[in-house]
Formats: sequence, C-alpha cells, structure tokens
Amino acid sequence: FIFEKNSRLFANKLRGRLIPREGGDVLAAHVNNELLNYQWDQANNDGSMLEKWSLKDLNTRKYGASFSLCKWRYEVDAKKRVVFDGPEMKVLANRDCLPDPVATSVESCNWFQVREYVTLQELDRVNDRARSKPIYKNLEDLRESVANKTTKGGDTRSDNWLSRNRTISGLTDDPYGRDDVFKTLEVVTEYRRDKWFTFSPKHGVILREIDNPYDNYEIPVVMLRYFRVDDDLYGLSEIEPVKSLQKAINALVSQYVDEINQKLYSPIAIGPGVRQHTLEWGKGARWQMNNPMTDFRLVESQSNAAQYFNNTYSMLVSALMSAIGETSLGVSNISPFQKDKTATEIRQIVQQRNARDARNQNSLSEAIQRQMMLWHQMNQKMLFAADEKKPYIVRIVGKDAVKYFQERGLDKYGLTEEATVLLKENPSIEPTTMETPLFPVNVGNEKKTEIVPKFSYDRLGQTGKLVVEPEDLKGNFDFIADVESMALGAGQEERAGRDRAMQAILTSPVITQMLQQEKIKPKFKELLIAWLNDNGFKDAEKYFESSEESDSMSKRAELERVAQAQPAQKPPYLSINYKDLPPEGQQQAAQQAGIALGGEQGIAAPSMSQPQPPQQGGQYGSGQPGQ
Repeated sequence: FIFEKNSRLFANKLRGRLIPREGGDVLAAHVNNELLNYQWDQANNDGSMLEKWSLKDLNTRKYGASFSLCKWRYEVDAKKRVVFDGPEMKVLANRDCLPDPVATSVESCNWFQVREYVTLQELDRVNDRARSKPIYKNLEDLRESVANKTTKGGDTRSDNWLSRNRTISGLTDDPYGRDDVFKTLEVVTEYRRDKWFTFSPKHGVILREIDNPYDNYEIPVVMLRYFRVDDDLYGLSEIEPVKSLQKAINALVSQYVDEINQKLYSPIAIGPGVRQHTLEWGKGARWQMNNPMTDFRLVESQSNAAQYFNNTYSMLVSALMSAIGETSLGVSNISPFQKDKTATEIRQIVQQRNARDARNQNSLSEAIQRQMMLWHQMNQKMLFAADEKKPYIVRIVGKDAVKYFQERGLDKYGLTEEATVLLKENPSIEPTTMETPLFPVNVGNEKKTEIVPKFSYDRLGQTGKLVVEPEDLKGNFDFIADVESMALGAGQEERAGRDRAMQAILTSPVITQMLQQEKIKPKFKELLIAWLNDNGFKDAEKYFESSEESDSMSKRAELERVAQAQPAQKPPYLSINYKDLPPEGQQQAAQQAGIALGGEQGIAAPSMSQPQPPQQGGQYGSGQPGQ
C-alpha cells in the first residue's frame, strides 16, 4: 500500500510559482520562477527531482520522517572545467542523520549532524560554499591517515550500519571502502544556523570551521513528516499502526496453505509389515505390505481453519484498509463479511482516501516550499558570487512563459533618446540601423562588449533564452507549490470544469448578453486553443489563421492567375522627330532611345521588333506626327 500511495502522489512534474512580497515585483517573480524551474530540471545528481522526492516520501511512510540536504554544488572536472553550478538536493539516509534531540522540527534544531561517505576526489573538486577551489584545512593529514589504514579502499559503512535491502537481496558485502582509486571517507558535518563544522571522526581530523556561506540563518535541511506525534521529531510511521494486522494476515495465510498441503499430502501411519522403500506417490505405484487393512492408514487432520479462512481474512483485510485509509476491491470495509460493495460505500471510501491524500499533500507542499525558498536564498547569495558578475542564461520552455515575456517587451528593439535626436538631424539615416534592445544586457566580457536583448525565442515560439541579472534576484518572494499537479490524474477536474465553462459560454445567450452590457467580449480563440490543448492537441494554434491574411492570400493568388492568363504585352514604339536636331544630336538621341537610324537622317528604325512603314515628318511607329 505504500507504493500505491506513492504512485498516486508522484505521477507528474511539480508546478509552482513565486509571488512577490515587499521589495519584489511581478516581472522579477516570473524571472525567478523560470530560474527555479530550470534549476529543478538541472538538479539531477543521484536521480531526477521527481525520483528523489518519491524516495523521500517512501522513507517518510516507513520511518515517520525523512530528511534531505539542500546546498549549492559547484563542481569542476579534472581539466578545471565547470560541470555543474547551481543548487542541489540530496536525500539522506535516516541512519546517517542526527538531529538535535530536544527539537521537534528542523526549524527548531540548534544543530543537525549529517554523515556522508565521500571520496578524496570529491573533496578536491566539489564546493558547496563558493565558486572557487574548495578549501579544507588538514586535507594532507587526512590523505596520509587514509594511506596508512589497513583497508586500502578507505572507510567502510558496515561499521555503522548494514543495508537491509542488500541483505534481503543476498548482497552481504559492504560496497564502501573497496576501491583503491576512489577511496571512501566518512565525513560528518554539523550544521548550525550561523556556522558549519566538518570533521572525519575515524581519523580525528577537522576539515573546516566556517560561517554559514548562504547568510540566511537557516539549517540547509528539509524534513518531510506527514503525522506529528507530541514532542517527537519523528512522526508516526504508516507501518507501525498496521504492523500487527499485517502479521496476523501473514500467519492466517500460512495456516491456510499448511492445511491445504496437509490435505493434499496427508501423512500416513504404517505397520511393521510394510516395506518402506516401495512407498512412492505416483500413477500405478505398487506398495508392498502384508495386510493393507491394518498395515497402512492415512492420518487425517481435525483442523477446520480452511472453513473459516474467507471470513477471517476478509475481516483482517478490512481492518487493515480502514487503518491506512485505503480501499480494497476484494472485500467490503463496512460489512467485512460481504464481498460485494454498494455505490454509497465506494463513494465514502474514495472520499476517505482522498482526504488522506489531501492531508499528505499539505505536508508535502510545505516541505517543497521550504526547499524552493532555500534555493532562492542561495541564488541571491551564490549565483553572482564571482567577481566577474556574468549574466546567467536559463532556458525557457512553454508557449505561456514565452508569450508572457514577449508581452512585457523583453525581446523588443527601439530608439534611444540620443538616436531619436540624431535621426531628426539626419533624416537620410535608416531608423532600423539605430534601434537597440529596450532591455539591453551585456553578455560579453571586459575586452569585448556584446549587447543582446534580455529575452530571445525561437521561430516557433516554443522555447527561449532568458538572461538573469543580479537585480532580478532582489526582493522578497513566497513560493506556492502546486502539489496537486504532481498527483495521478492531475488536471482532470480542471479539464472538466473548463469543458463546462466552454459549453456555457458557447450556448448560453444570457452570458453573452451580460458581457455585452459590460462592453466585454470573450477571447474565443484563446479559449478554443486552451480547450484543444486540454484534450490532447499539440500546438493547437496552427489550426487557426486570420481572415485578413486568408483574404490577402486569395487576392494574391487571383492576381497571379489572371496575370498568367493574359497574353504578353508588346513594348511600345517610340516616335522621335529628328527634323530640328543637328546631325550629331540625331545620333545621340537615337542611341538613348535604343533605336537605329536608317539610311536617311531623321528616319529611325526600331532596334527590336518587326519593321514598320515610315510616317510623315521623319517619324517612325504608330504615334502622331511630331510637333
């Protein structure tokens, strides 16, 4: 049942949004929201974010609470190239967490210790405090201590705890501390609100003692807990209340199977006259004995457990399902001894299950909100922590997001005041050559300046690139996590509601009349596009075109058709009077007109086309006599 609940809650990607508070505006909230969406997709170390939150949910249901570590991850490879730079989330094993025992939540902890198993290479290349080389004091002493250890692979995990999952699978060997190249080190970090302490307990080496690099006075740990119990940090496990019922069901099933096996393969009682080596179960088997009536007898069981199995099993399953807030297709929860269910009972049980899921979603929403706010605080402190202050470019996916930034004009070009004055003084300059981005951003360096618009998008308007600057991160925001969008069947109720709204708008004259009275008309195209997208259409906007564009295309096609049907027009003939021109002027005028003079001066012949008879007054062609 744990996996069934987990599958219902984590079936889709998270959708959330930032809302501005004091010091923040709506545009900055959208920019930060797209930044967090991009970082959510990029934080795929040790699995995608959906997988990691699903694992965290399973740990919560098993142990009552689960923990994850949210820190900045700046990693370079062996060639000092940056391979990751952004916030990350790591699900912690409950056995490797030591919270403050007097605390009832992570927010009330004075300290929180986390045990991790890292390699020497990670200590060299991964940094969680700045965009610089990791600084750990006494790192050489730690290398020397590891080199002198009897186990050449480093520290092992089996000294602390054994993996139950690996034991069940038959993998009893501890995988940690067996690699001679990537040696494992057990490192413990104590996180406080204002300071961090990192040390190696097995080697007695202190690696660092630093101030909180994020300067947010927060412990970078997120806890998920569904059911709180009094003053205990760990909540109520969903296995604990039903553990005895599950054991009773297992015992009942085992008893039933044993009795069936005993009836199928009953034990036999034999006398001294039976030759035991001849007793074989099979077709045509021959048993040798003196007297079959006295030497052989089947031992029949007096148990009647199989007779009451159905009723007992139904009662236990009904109690189990009621305890976990679930429903079963096999038995009735209201009448445990009745297999059939009524429609009323189905509605009641589904409502009970939805209520339990809604309660879990509330706790899940609060945990995700804490993580995203920690990420936002880290962005404000770490994203532009380097001295170069280079802009951060993120990818934007989705027509809605692209359309929003287009409407805000982040991709537009225009004229500055200086360019406007210059154009007035020099009207011959083309205005388009003087246009610059309305929201310019310099993505170049100190040697070369490269000005680009803050937002750009592809030709289809599906994706785009947004340039984030330090000014965009200023201000206070709240993150609203839409955890219902992650659940199985998310959006079905919204889709049904939009279908009803579409039907009401298209068929109800009262709604149309009331809108007309308020001088408002519905945007039917946007409504139809949203409705088509809800029903599975991809890129529904391509099914619509403007009637003006359609008419202009039809007129253009008609003109092309008429032009192709008409015969080609012959070039007109020129009439030139050479009577009043001097001889040298006659030759020059003839060359400019593209004609050749005949044998007599004042008579011109066409350079192309068929010859025509000469006209009066030294003219050639069909024109009137020259004046």
